[in-house]
Amino acid sequence: MPQIKKSPKVYDAIIVGSGAGGGMAAYVLTKAGAKCLMLEAGGWYDTSKQSKMFAWNYQAPHRGAVPPNTIFGYYDAAVGGWQIPGEPYTNAPGTEWTWFRSRMLGGRTNHWGRISLRMGPYDLKPYSRDGKGFDWPITYDDLAPYYDKTEELIGVFGSQEGLENTPDGKFQPPPKPRCYELVIQKACQKLGIPCVPARLSILTRPLNGRPACH
Repeated sequence: MPQIKKSPKVYDAIIVGSGAGGGMAAYVLTKAGAKCLMLEAGGWYDTSKQSKMFAWNYQAPHRGAVPPNTIFGYYDAAVGGWQIPGEPYTNAPGTEWTWFRSRMLGGRTNHWGRISLRMGPYDLKPYSRDGKGFDWPITYDDLAPYYDKTEELIGVFGSQEGLENTPDGKFQPPPKPRCYELVIQKACQKLGIPCVPARLSILTRPLNGRPACH
């Protein structure tokens, strides 16, 4: 009769997945002193050895053309895909939905575009505002301190604009706008349309031992 080997280690929490949710849960729990075991379907991805994202086209076979066995071509830094053998998922009848499933440490945070907007007061109370949807049981003021902590931890650039439903945050300074961005902003100002720097989780200043993005 088979027996289950008991692990000598006892954990306070088991975290399934190392993406944004799992990663933040692990950070908060371990900082609080909990012993955590994180389970990840993929392996470690060493960007310094496995990624070709900084290679030039002339260094790549066929100048970086997409071969049939990859998703994003020679510069592919993704492990996973929309379809994974042995891991099917279903869609509701009459719908089409594809979801990229990462199989690497960090999960989908490796492929996150780093857009870091806050939900605003309107987003949390839509029914009270226009009779559509459902009101959340919390308000923006309840969430704001946690947005502050997260932005100060991960580093988000932006600007203080005072827009009613696009709340300001604990931002690093935004990068200098490019020429076409200044042209668009000038046209928006004539039309009375706010045109402000994006809010992205990209470091423009060193933060907690992490250098600024180059």
